[in-house]
Amino acid sequence: MTEKLPIWRNPVLILVFVLPAISIIAGVGLLVMALRTGGDDPVLDEVRRTARGAQVTDLSADQAALDGRFAAVVRVDAENGAVEVFPVSGRFTRNAPLRLVLSHPVHSSEDMTLQLSPSDNGWRTEAAIDTGHDWNLRLSPGDGEWRLQGRLESGELAARVQPALQDAGDAP
Repeated sequence: MTEKLPIWRNPVLILVFVLPAISIIAGVGLLVMALRTGGDDPVLDEVRRTARGAQVTDLSADQAALDGRFAAVVRVDAENGAVEVFPVSGRFTRNAPLRLVLSHPVHSSEDMTLQLSPSDNGWRTEAAIDTGHDWNLRLSPGDGEWRLQGRLESGELAARVQPALQDAGDAP
């Protein structure tokens, strides 16, 4: 009545030995695939760079903007196809042009660099800006002495740009 099955035909033993063996083989296969991928992953490169403690950005322009208490408003005039910058605080050199970099948050091919000329109330240039998505803004003079940063949200026509660094007294 009780017929003894060979060990390889026992279903419980198949679960105990075969399933772990399959998972080990799959794990080794995934590890091999991960190691064979090229080193062209920008996220992985950024993690490696920050893990080594390398700082790749010069913050002196941000510190100069903080020390000079610079702040401005960037306005997109969609009707007339223009971009304007109005100073809020700081000692801007009013007769010198400014450079405004609009960076697309996803597609760097859509980035724009605008040269703004002095106008009656600030600086202005003719440019058609797509307000259907966000823009990262970076405003600086031609010599790059200081730098202001901000974000123009989707559908908005104006944004404040200010130093990326904050004063130690302003920190939460």
